[in-house]
Amino acid sequence: MTLIRRLPVFPALAGAALLALAACGSGDDAAPPPPIDAQGVDAQAAADQPAAPSEAAAVPAPTDAAPAAKAGDAKNLAAYVGKYPFDKVDGVAWDDHPAVKAGLAATVKDAKVLKAIQTLEGPAAPIEMHDGKVMAWACQQHNCGPHQWAVLVDPATGATDVCYYDEAASASDARWFLAGGKEERRKGNCQFGAG
Repeated sequence: MTLIRRLPVFPALAGAALLALAACGSGDDAAPPPPIDAQGVDAQAAADQPAAPSEAAAVPAPTDAAPAAKAGDAKNLAAYVGKYPFDKVDGVAWDDHPAVKAGLAATVKDAKVLKAIQTLEGPAAPIEMHDGKVMAWACQQHNCGPHQWAVLVDPATGATDVCYYDEAASASDARWFLAGGKEERRKGNCQFGAG
């Protein structure tokens, strides 16, 4: 009890210490203290802790075996026309629609471009029809003019074309990833009608 007598300045700690001692019980059958390593760490407690997740484990590995979009999956994409990509149709946002996700994965073979389109947040225009395809346009927040993209999906077939413009890479033209697996460069950015 000498320890408790030395703590009268901290009554809350003294009360907590008494409760802890009462919970531990008394007698000779008490467990020995845990082993402490050279840095003062309880070795057993450290061994019992789950390993911290690594950065690599947090990022899913890219796969080449993306599910192919079926024509039926894309048929209701026209319902998004006039809405923003974050608006939901039947509980699903444009970016989460299986036909859009499958089309992106099948068409965009540059992992950095695919990641940018799928993860960067920023402004978007209302979805519209362009040359018979349902098109969503978006750009990077606070970097909209220099970094933008458009996703165009044929609602009859699910065929997906993607425009990706990064002014830092090329100020004069955009990269186009086409449904047939071809990639080409076209003059301008990804804004249709306005730019």
